[in-house]
Formats: sequence, structure tokens, C-alpha cells
Amino acid sequence: MAKRADLHGVKFVPASIEEALRKVIDYIPKKNGDYFCFSNIHLVMECYKNEELKKIVNNSTANFPDGMGTAGALKMLGNTFKERVRGTDLMLELCSYAAEHNLKIFLYGNTVNTLITLEEKLKGLFPEIDIAGTLSPPFRTLTEEEDERIVNTINQASPDILFVSLGAPKQERWMAEHIGRIQAVQLGVGAAFDFITRKMKQAPLWMQKAYLEWLYRLPQQPKKTISRMALVPEFLLLLSKQYIRNKILGFKEKY
Repeated sequence: MAKRADLHGVKFVPASIEEALRKVIDYIPKKNGDYFCFSNIHLVMECYKNEELKKIVNNSTANFPDGMGTAGALKMLGNTFKERVRGTDLMLELCSYAAEHNLKIFLYGNTVNTLITLEEKLKGLFPEIDIAGTLSPPFRTLTEEEDERIVNTINQASPDILFVSLGAPKQERWMAEHIGRIQAVQLGVGAAFDFITRKMKQAPLWMQKAYLEWLYRLPQQPKKTISRMALVPEFLLLLSKQYIRNKILGFKEKY
């Protein structure tokens, strides 16, 4: 497993999908709510502007570069690794592993209809998969009583892996708040539920590699895509400064 790398103060584990899979598998038996993050430019910039969120992401068991922008930036800064680790890809790899090793998964977040479709899709892809439960929480702040009921529902189902789809940065905060309370390894997979159910279509591979994924997503989520693309100029400016500081002036990050 690669050492952690720094991008605008956010710590990443630049790893291949195979290394990321092994890392998560190592933590499954612990049953302590250890959580894993997947960061794109949007989450990095949210962390840059919010110290509390940055601490949450940096305290994760591992934070993988989900977006092409973050993966490309890390490589520009001298980190060598094969590819980005998309939440969708790692989720499917873990579902395959769970089906083969009699492990239970739980799906938390998104809408009831999406969860129904997702459960059908996963059972079609992995006939032996054991889906211990699904739960769509209210789209608002939970009361303490509601939160306690959700925790009890998840733990009573006794899953080994909990996939969380609440959107960033809500899902990262939720996982951090529930470490030690949720008795399963947690993964904040963002839009993975929508991609797997094809509620949202994925860009062709050539567009992903050409950093044009945003263009494909624009007609599907115009407001969200435009707001996130507005973060790119500041992200690139910060990247230029970090490149000069690290690669030209020889400054080394402290971990």
C-alpha cells in the first residue's frame, strides 16, 4: 500500500484498485466502523475551506483519489500509482468479494426507489450476495432518536460492509460520527448507487481519461456540474503553488 500523499492539505492514499480492495478487506473483521473516503476536486476544495471537514477526511482509514482531477494532480506532484479508485468500482469489487466469502452488505442512503433497483441489480450481478438490509434516511438532519434507531437497525442486520450514499460532504461527516457505533466497515461511495442502477449514466472511458467526464455529466446534472466546475480554477492555482513549493523549492510535506 502506497504511503499517504498530500493535496492542498488533504491526505490521500494513491493506490491501485487492487491495493484499495486489500486495504478494505483487512478492516472488515474489526467491526469498528472504520471508514473510507473517495475524494474528487469538489471534496478537496470543501476540505481546503473547512478545517473540521479536512480533519474528518484525513482521519479516515484511507482516502482514495476518486476523480481524474485529484488523481492527475497527485501524479503531477510526483506520486506514482496505476489509476484512480472510483467509489463505484471499489463497491462492485467488494460486492463480488462479499458474495464469494459469505459476507453481508448493507445499503444506506439515496431514495427508496433507487435502493430497490440497486438491490435487484446487485443480485443480478452477484447471485450469491447477501444484502442484509437497505435504508433510505430522511433528507434532513436526524433527531437523536432517529439516529439511534438507524444505528440499531444497521447493527441488528449484522453487516460486514456498509455502503453509504448520502453525497459529499454529508456522508463523510456521518461516517466519522458513527465510527465505533456502526459494527461494520464503512465506505462513502457517493453517486455509486446511481451509477450502478444507471439512474445516472457514466461517461465513456475515453472521456474519463481525457478529463471530459464533466461534459458528459452536464446534461444530466447541469446545476451541480457547473457549480463544481467553478471550483477548478482555484484548485489549479493551488496545485501550481504546491508544485512550485514541493518540486522546485524542495519543500517536503509533513505527515
